[in-house]
Amino acid sequence: MKHEKKEENFMWIIESAEKYEMDELETQACHIASMWLEQSRKKFPDYRHATMKKGDPRKSLIFKIAYKLVRETNGILTKEEYPLYIRAQLDILKAINRDNDHPLIDPNCLVGEKAWKRWKLWKKKYDQVRNKPKDTVEVTGVGIQKALEGIEKTKEFIVKTFGPDVNFDKYKESYINNNIFRWINLGKISPYYLAISPFVKKLFTEEDYKKINFDLNVYLPCIDESVLARFGSLFSFEA
Repeated sequence: MKHEKKEENFMWIIESAEKYEMDELETQACHIASMWLEQSRKKFPDYRHATMKKGDPRKSLIFKIAYKLVRETNGILTKEEYPLYIRAQLDILKAINRDNDHPLIDPNCLVGEKAWKRWKLWKKKYDQVRNKPKDTVEVTGVGIQKALEGIEKTKEFIVKTFGPDVNFDKYKESYINNNIFRWINLGKISPYYLAISPFVKKLFTEEDYKKINFDLNVYLPCIDESVLARFGSLFSFEA
């Protein structure tokens, strides 16, 4: 129930962009504020985080910081990089505060020269790991089980997000507004699912696959007949 309430809060922030007739930068700031709330709570679940009051999000401190970030990085960061940018700040803060029971986790960490240096350092290491040649993945029972669990959890998230009547148009809408990339990079959608899904293959270009923060080829060896059969059962609407 608590998790559902958080998800509703995130959706309210996004819907506010339309309600208050925000321009493109303000709308993007709304998305970033939502991503900050979701990622920071996931990374530091026991921390007492800042919240956004109901009403015009532009009046909240989190929005103002997100808007400042958008203005400072407009044309420098792509829309697809913002989830990684937020993740970078939180990963480094978590490492710095590893032995601190009461770390200071504040959205102000997203802006300023130090924030940019943290991002460049994190991104350099991230790219090194991503571009490192991958060894062949050995197919094991554990790997296949992870694939099954991944597509099952994805189905739960898809139904919860889109409702019971799931169709390609809803996927297309999430693709156009970039929500699907945010969900992927937040771990809501499994890489095993992405490697199979006909809907995703129909939507994504070669460049789109480069926006996600993992290599799908690593997961392919664990997709056997049992995984494909389970996918067909869970996602029959994609056939």
